[in-house]
Amino acid sequence: MTPNSSVPRARGALRRGLAASAVFLVATALVLAVPGSASAAPTTSRADAAAGWLGRQLTAQHLISGQFGADYGLTADVVLALDSAGVGRKAARQATAALTRHVVDYTGGGDPTEFYAGSFAKLLNVAAAAGTRPNEFGTAPRHKLAFQLLRLECGGTRARVCPTGNRGRFSDESKFGDFSNTITQSLALTGLQRTTKAGPSAASVRYLRNQQCRNGAFPLEISTAGCVASVDATAFAVQALLEVGGRKATAAAARAATWLTRQQNKNGSFTGNGVRNTNTTGLAAQALDAAGRGAAAARAVRFITDLQVGCGGKPANRGKVRYDRKGSGDALRATAQAVPAMAGTAFADITAAGATRTLPRLAC
Repeated sequence: MTPNSSVPRARGALRRGLAASAVFLVATALVLAVPGSASAAPTTSRADAAAGWLGRQLTAQHLISGQFGADYGLTADVVLALDSAGVGRKAARQATAALTRHVVDYTGGGDPTEFYAGSFAKLLNVAAAAGTRPNEFGTAPRHKLAFQLLRLECGGTRARVCPTGNRGRFSDESKFGDFSNTITQSLALTGLQRTTKAGPSAASVRYLRNQQCRNGAFPLEISTAGCVASVDATAFAVQALLEVGGRKATAAAARAATWLTRQQNKNGSFTGNGVRNTNTTGLAAQALDAAGRGAAAARAVRFITDLQVGCGGKPANRGKVRYDRKGSGDALRATAQAVPAMAGTAFADITAAGATRTLPRLAC
């Protein structure tokens, strides 16, 4: 996504970024070595090797290149993956700095009148991992991430007027419509809990809880008829509710985690978009681990590592996690979602503190 992209195209790309694990782009990315990156150290850690491979996919501009230009959402995912594994400190810092220069591009498709809640929420979590103050994300316009996100809360402290029943929802201000969803809400709660003294409002936590289906799952699309369960959305919701805490939130997270365990296939995988894939499995494993379902999480991670390119693969691909057994999906996005689970790091616990400088390569 670039400032010169047509706004409708940028908006569509953003929606895919917000539902990163629900929709996959099969795109050929321009991949260049990270300028000045430290020499790679050999590692036997599958998580570190996967993170190292991710870091080497950053372009010379320290961004991930996608079908429509720079993919800021996926770049943020790569930063969080590097931080979760505790490697690639220099690459993560460079990518984060690049994101600070493109906040308007990511949160509004380059249009100063567009405001996308999910983008602000994801960047706020990047800031949390980096230890950056929530309203000091660089010096470019919109660097006040928490302020902007709270402004997008329906009926919140900024007195925003929204449709009836949406109080507490973090929603988009866009001429293309509102594409916020359960992942948006979950990222917002987690980011605000981690970076602000007050944390998220009670209304915003309640809004997420109220999206829970009767069977314990969460849907991706919110405030819509019916309740179409989503493993990806449920995984994000579990972690957000555990992070904000409280009796009702914790109980809702436990019910959702129980639903997740019932969706696990015999080989440890989870199904998303009708396919047993590592992207959805990574998200589910991360949530299950956070919810204390360690055995189920471990089975999921074994499925992921079984689809990781090892020493028998081309050197440039070693560490990469294939989307599925056919390799039919976006390996970059799948690897970014799989690394935190492989590293055993809950989303709310991701931090850049103590990360090593290098981008490891699998020892062969």
